[in-house]
Amino acid sequence: MSALVKLYPAAFRREFGDEVADAYREATRGAGGRARMLEAVDVVGHALRLRLGLGSAGRAGRLLAAVAPFALVAVGAAAMSWARTCAFVLTISGGFGFDDAFPQLMAAHLVAVLGAFLALAGRWALGTWTALAGVVAGIAVYAGRLGTDLVAVALQFGIPLLVLSLVALLCPPDLRPTPRTRTRTGVVAVLAWTAVMAGTLLMLPLSYPLPELKFAVPMAYGLVLAGRQAFTRLRTAPAVLLAGLPLVCFGENPGGSDKLVLTGALGLLLAAAVMVSIRRRRSGPNPLAGG
Repeated sequence: MSALVKLYPAAFRREFGDEVADAYREATRGAGGRARMLEAVDVVGHALRLRLGLGSAGRAGRLLAAVAPFALVAVGAAAMSWARTCAFVLTISGGFGFDDAFPQLMAAHLVAVLGAFLALAGRWALGTWTALAGVVAGIAVYAGRLGTDLVAVALQFGIPLLVLSLVALLCPPDLRPTPRTRTRTGVVAVLAWTAVMAGTLLMLPLSYPLPELKFAVPMAYGLVLAGRQAFTRLRTAPAVLLAGLPLVCFGENPGGSDKLVLTGALGLLLAAAVMVSIRRRRSGPNPLAGG
Protein backbone atom coordinates (compact mmCIF):
# COMPACT_ATOMS: atom_id res chain seq x y z
CA MET A 1 0.00 0.00 0.00
CA SER A 2 2.92 2.37 0.67
CA ALA A 3 3.72 2.38 -3.04
CA LEU A 4 0.15 3.48 -3.83
CA VAL A 5 0.23 6.25 -1.24
CA LYS A 6 3.43 7.60 -2.80
CA LEU A 7 1.48 8.30 -5.96
CA TYR A 8 -0.29 11.20 -4.22
CA PRO A 9 1.13 14.73 -4.20
CA ALA A 10 3.53 15.26 -1.26
CA ALA A 11 1.29 17.77 0.56
CA PHE A 12 -1.76 15.50 0.35
CA ARG A 13 0.33 12.50 1.34
CA ARG A 14 1.60 14.20 4.50
CA GLU A 15 -1.88 15.22 5.59
CA PHE A 16 -4.04 12.30 4.48
CA GLY A 17 -1.64 9.47 3.63
CA ASP A 18 -2.38 7.47 6.78
CA GLU A 19 -6.13 7.83 6.22
CA VAL A 20 -5.83 6.60 2.63
CA ALA A 21 -3.77 3.60 3.76
CA ASP A 22 -6.21 2.76 6.55
CA ALA A 23 -9.20 3.06 4.20
CA TYR A 24 -7.53 0.76 1.67
CA ARG A 25 -6.71 -1.86 4.32
CA GLU A 26 -10.26 -1.73 5.66
CA ALA A 27 -11.79 -2.05 2.19
CA THR A 28 -9.60 -4.99 1.21
CA ARG A 29 -9.56 -6.92 4.49
CA GLY A 30 -10.52 -10.50 3.64
CA ALA A 31 -11.17 -9.52 0.02
CA GLY A 32 -10.08 -11.51 -3.00
CA GLY A 33 -7.55 -10.55 -5.62
CA ARG A 34 -10.12 -8.93 -7.92
CA ALA A 35 -11.47 -6.68 -5.16
CA ARG A 36 -7.95 -5.66 -4.16
CA MET A 37 -7.12 -4.82 -7.75
CA LEU A 38 -10.26 -2.68 -8.14
CA GLU A 39 -9.50 -0.79 -4.92
CA ALA A 40 -5.93 -0.23 -6.08
CA VAL A 41 -7.20 1.10 -9.41
CA ASP A 42 -9.47 3.54 -7.55
CA VAL A 43 -6.51 4.76 -5.46
CA VAL A 44 -4.34 5.21 -8.56
CA GLY A 45 -7.12 7.12 -10.31
CA HIS A 46 -7.69 9.38 -7.31
CA ALA A 47 -3.98 10.12 -7.00
CA LEU A 48 -3.70 10.89 -10.71
CA ARG A 49 -6.67 13.25 -10.62
CA LEU A 50 -5.16 15.13 -7.68
CA ARG A 51 -1.81 15.45 -9.44
CA LEU A 52 -3.54 16.78 -12.55
CA GLY A 53 -5.77 19.15 -10.58
CA LEU A 54 -8.92 17.32 -11.69
CA GLY A 55 -10.65 16.93 -8.34
CA SER A 56 -14.36 17.57 -8.00
CA ALA A 57 -13.73 20.80 -6.09
CA GLY A 58 -11.83 22.39 -8.97
CA ARG A 59 -13.14 24.05 -12.09
CA ALA A 60 -11.21 21.66 -14.34
CA GLY A 61 -12.74 18.64 -12.60
CA ARG A 62 -16.26 20.00 -13.04
CA LEU A 63 -15.60 20.73 -16.70
CA LEU A 64 -14.28 17.19 -17.13
CA ALA A 65 -17.45 15.79 -15.54
CA ALA A 66 -19.65 17.84 -17.87
CA VAL A 67 -17.81 16.67 -20.98
CA ALA A 68 -17.25 13.03 -19.97
CA PRO A 69 -20.63 11.55 -21.10
CA PHE A 70 -20.31 13.19 -24.51
CA ALA A 71 -16.71 11.97 -24.79
CA LEU A 72 -18.03 8.43 -24.30
CA VAL A 73 -20.75 8.96 -26.91
CA ALA A 74 -18.08 10.13 -29.36
CA VAL A 75 -15.87 7.12 -28.58
CA GLY A 76 -18.75 4.68 -29.01
CA ALA A 77 -20.08 6.22 -32.21
CA ALA A 78 -16.68 6.68 -33.84
CA ALA A 79 -15.57 3.17 -32.89
CA MET A 80 -18.80 1.74 -34.33
CA SER A 81 -18.25 3.70 -37.53
CA TRP A 82 -14.71 2.36 -37.84
CA ALA A 83 -15.86 -1.19 -37.10
CA ARG A 84 -18.36 -0.87 -39.95
CA THR A 85 -15.59 0.44 -42.23
CA CYS A 86 -13.39 -2.55 -41.35
CA ALA A 87 -16.26 -4.93 -42.07
CA PHE A 88 -16.87 -3.24 -45.42
CA VAL A 89 -13.19 -3.50 -46.42
CA LEU A 90 -13.14 -7.18 -45.48
CA THR A 91 -16.33 -7.82 -47.44
CA ILE A 92 -15.18 -6.25 -50.70
CA SER A 93 -11.64 -7.62 -50.47
CA GLY A 94 -12.26 -11.03 -49.01
CA GLY A 95 -9.45 -10.18 -46.59
CA PHE A 96 -6.88 -10.43 -49.37
CA GLY A 97 -3.67 -8.53 -48.59
CA PHE A 98 -4.71 -7.42 -45.13
CA ASP A 99 -3.52 -10.42 -43.08
CA ASP A 100 -5.32 -10.24 -39.74
CA ALA A 101 -5.14 -6.47 -39.27
CA PHE A 102 -8.72 -5.57 -40.16
CA PRO A 103 -10.40 -8.36 -38.16
CA GLN A 104 -8.31 -7.30 -35.16
CA LEU A 105 -9.19 -3.65 -35.72
CA MET A 106 -12.88 -4.47 -35.97
CA ALA A 107 -12.75 -6.49 -32.75
CA ALA A 108 -10.89 -3.70 -30.92
CA HIS A 109 -13.40 -1.09 -32.09
CA LEU A 110 -16.33 -3.26 -30.99
CA VAL A 111 -14.78 -3.60 -27.53
CA ALA A 112 -14.61 0.21 -27.36
CA VAL A 113 -18.28 0.40 -28.41
CA LEU A 114 -19.26 -2.06 -25.70
CA GLY A 115 -17.27 -0.17 -23.05
CA ALA A 116 -18.67 3.23 -23.97
CA PHE A 117 -22.29 2.15 -23.80
CA LEU A 118 -21.69 0.02 -20.71
CA ALA A 119 -20.43 3.15 -18.93
CA LEU A 120 -23.38 5.22 -20.14
CA ALA A 121 -25.71 2.44 -18.94
CA GLY A 122 -24.48 2.92 -15.37
CA ARG A 123 -21.35 0.79 -14.97
CA TRP A 124 -19.00 3.75 -15.31
CA ALA A 125 -15.71 2.37 -13.99
CA LEU A 126 -15.93 -0.97 -15.81
CA GLY A 127 -17.21 0.66 -18.98
CA THR A 128 -14.58 3.40 -19.18
CA TRP A 129 -11.74 0.93 -18.62
CA THR A 130 -13.22 -1.38 -21.27
CA ALA A 131 -13.53 1.49 -23.75
CA LEU A 132 -9.95 2.53 -23.06
CA ALA A 133 -8.77 -1.07 -23.55
CA GLY A 134 -10.52 -1.23 -26.93
CA VAL A 135 -9.02 2.06 -28.08
CA VAL A 136 -5.52 1.08 -26.94
CA ALA A 137 -5.86 -2.31 -28.66
CA GLY A 138 -6.82 -0.57 -31.89
CA ILE A 139 -3.82 1.76 -31.67
CA ALA A 140 -1.59 -1.24 -31.00
CA VAL A 141 -2.81 -2.86 -34.23
CA TYR A 142 -2.13 0.39 -36.11
CA ALA A 143 1.33 0.65 -34.57
CA GLY A 144 2.12 -2.89 -35.64
CA ARG A 145 1.69 -1.83 -39.26
CA LEU A 146 4.60 0.62 -39.36
CA GLY A 147 5.32 1.86 -42.84
CA THR A 148 1.69 1.62 -43.96
CA ASP A 149 -1.15 4.11 -44.23
CA LEU A 150 -2.63 2.65 -41.04
CA VAL A 151 -0.13 4.66 -38.99
CA ALA A 152 -1.51 7.92 -40.36
CA VAL A 153 -5.01 6.72 -39.50
CA ALA A 154 -3.86 5.95 -35.96
CA LEU A 155 -2.51 9.45 -35.49
CA GLN A 156 -5.59 11.07 -37.01
CA PHE A 157 -8.27 9.09 -35.20
CA GLY A 158 -6.74 6.71 -32.66
CA ILE A 159 -5.04 9.39 -30.58
CA PRO A 160 -8.16 11.62 -30.30
CA LEU A 161 -10.17 8.56 -29.25
CA LEU A 162 -7.52 7.79 -26.63
CA VAL A 163 -7.79 11.34 -25.26
CA LEU A 164 -11.59 11.11 -25.11
CA SER A 165 -11.39 7.76 -23.33
CA LEU A 166 -9.07 9.27 -20.73
CA VAL A 167 -11.44 12.22 -20.26
CA ALA A 168 -14.19 9.77 -19.30
CA LEU A 169 -11.87 7.66 -17.17
CA LEU A 170 -10.57 10.67 -15.19
CA CYS A 171 -14.04 12.06 -14.42
CA PRO A 172 -14.18 12.62 -10.62
CA PRO A 173 -16.14 9.71 -9.07
CA ASP A 174 -18.47 11.96 -7.07
CA LEU A 175 -19.39 13.86 -10.26
CA ARG A 176 -20.06 10.85 -12.45
CA PRO A 177 -23.53 10.81 -14.05
CA THR A 178 -26.19 9.16 -11.94
CA PRO A 179 -26.83 5.70 -13.42
CA ARG A 180 -30.08 5.66 -15.36
CA THR A 181 -30.05 1.86 -15.41
CA ARG A 182 -29.89 0.75 -11.78
CA THR A 183 -30.52 -2.98 -12.04
CA ARG A 184 -28.43 -5.78 -13.51
CA THR A 185 -31.33 -6.73 -15.75
CA GLY A 186 -31.43 -3.20 -17.13
CA VAL A 187 -27.71 -3.22 -17.86
CA VAL A 188 -28.01 -6.60 -19.61
CA ALA A 189 -30.86 -5.20 -21.70
CA VAL A 190 -28.74 -2.19 -22.71
CA LEU A 191 -25.84 -4.43 -23.68
CA ALA A 192 -28.16 -6.74 -25.62
CA TRP A 193 -29.53 -3.79 -27.56
CA THR A 194 -25.97 -2.57 -28.15
CA ALA A 195 -25.12 -5.97 -29.64
CA VAL A 196 -28.21 -5.86 -31.86
CA MET A 197 -27.39 -2.33 -33.05
CA ALA A 198 -23.75 -3.21 -33.74
CA GLY A 199 -24.63 -6.44 -35.53
CA THR A 200 -27.23 -4.71 -37.69
CA LEU A 201 -24.88 -1.92 -38.71
CA LEU A 202 -22.11 -4.41 -39.48
CA MET A 203 -24.25 -6.73 -41.59
CA LEU A 204 -26.77 -4.39 -43.27
CA PRO A 205 -25.78 -3.07 -46.72
CA LEU A 206 -25.78 0.73 -46.64
CA SER A 207 -25.90 2.47 -50.00
CA TYR A 208 -25.52 6.25 -50.35
CA PRO A 209 -26.53 8.29 -48.37
CA LEU A 210 -27.24 5.61 -45.75
CA PRO A 211 -23.57 5.05 -44.71
CA GLU A 212 -23.95 8.11 -42.49
CA LEU A 213 -26.12 5.92 -40.27
CA LYS A 214 -23.04 4.02 -39.08
CA PHE A 215 -22.16 7.08 -37.00
CA ALA A 216 -25.56 8.75 -36.57
CA VAL A 217 -27.34 5.71 -35.10
CA PRO A 218 -24.83 4.92 -32.32
CA MET A 219 -24.47 8.66 -31.60
CA ALA A 220 -28.23 9.01 -31.11
CA TYR A 221 -28.28 5.83 -29.03
CA GLY A 222 -25.46 7.12 -26.82
CA LEU A 223 -27.14 10.49 -26.32
CA VAL A 224 -30.34 8.73 -25.27
CA LEU A 225 -28.36 6.68 -22.75
CA ALA A 226 -26.62 9.81 -21.45
CA GLY A 227 -30.03 11.40 -20.94
CA ARG A 228 -31.18 14.84 -19.94
CA GLN A 229 -28.85 15.01 -16.95
CA ALA A 230 -25.83 15.13 -19.28
CA PHE A 231 -27.20 18.15 -21.12
CA THR A 232 -28.10 20.02 -17.93
CA ARG A 233 -24.40 20.07 -16.98
CA LEU A 234 -23.44 21.99 -20.11
CA ARG A 235 -23.73 25.37 -18.44
CA THR A 236 -20.73 27.14 -19.97
CA ALA A 237 -19.53 27.83 -23.51
CA PRO A 238 -16.30 25.80 -23.09
CA ALA A 239 -18.32 22.80 -21.89
CA VAL A 240 -20.66 23.03 -24.90
CA LEU A 241 -17.78 23.30 -27.36
CA LEU A 242 -15.71 20.51 -25.81
CA ALA A 243 -18.76 18.24 -25.64
CA GLY A 244 -19.90 18.90 -29.20
CA LEU A 245 -16.68 19.18 -31.22
CA PRO A 246 -15.76 15.47 -31.06
CA LEU A 247 -19.24 14.50 -32.25
CA VAL A 248 -19.07 16.95 -35.14
CA CYS A 249 -15.53 16.03 -36.19
CA PHE A 250 -15.95 12.26 -35.95
CA GLY A 251 -19.29 12.54 -37.72
CA GLU A 252 -17.47 14.03 -40.68
CA ASN A 253 -14.88 11.28 -40.97
CA PRO A 254 -14.87 8.38 -41.61
CA GLY A 255 -17.69 8.40 -44.10
CA GLY A 256 -19.89 10.88 -42.31
CA SER A 257 -21.32 14.19 -43.40
CA ASP A 258 -20.31 16.23 -46.43
CA LYS A 259 -18.61 19.61 -46.07
CA LEU A 260 -21.85 21.57 -46.16
CA VAL A 261 -23.36 19.52 -43.35
CA LEU A 262 -20.11 19.83 -41.37
CA THR A 263 -20.12 23.60 -41.74
CA GLY A 264 -23.74 23.78 -40.62
CA ALA A 265 -23.07 21.55 -37.62
CA LEU A 266 -20.11 23.69 -36.54
CA GLY A 267 -22.26 26.82 -36.94
CA LEU A 268 -25.01 25.35 -34.76
CA LEU A 269 -22.45 24.31 -32.14
CA LEU A 270 -20.96 27.82 -32.00
CA ALA A 271 -24.44 29.32 -31.78
CA ALA A 272 -25.31 26.99 -28.89
CA ALA A 273 -22.11 27.98 -27.07
CA VAL A 274 -22.89 31.68 -27.52
CA MET A 275 -26.46 31.22 -26.27
CA VAL A 276 -25.27 29.33 -23.18
CA SER A 277 -22.70 32.05 -22.49
CA ILE A 278 -25.30 34.82 -22.79
CA ARG A 279 -27.74 32.96 -20.59
CA ARG A 280 -25.05 32.35 -17.98
CA ARG A 281 -24.12 36.05 -17.86
CA ARG A 282 -27.74 37.08 -17.47
CA SER A 283 -28.44 34.57 -14.70
CA GLY A 284 -25.13 35.11 -12.90
CA PRO A 285 -22.39 32.57 -12.13
CA ASN A 286 -23.40 29.15 -10.88
CA PRO A 287 -20.97 27.52 -8.46
CA LEU A 288 -22.01 24.08 -9.69
CA ALA A 289 -21.41 24.87 -13.37
CA GLY A 290 -19.51 22.34 -15.35
CA GLY A 291 -16.68 24.69 -16.36
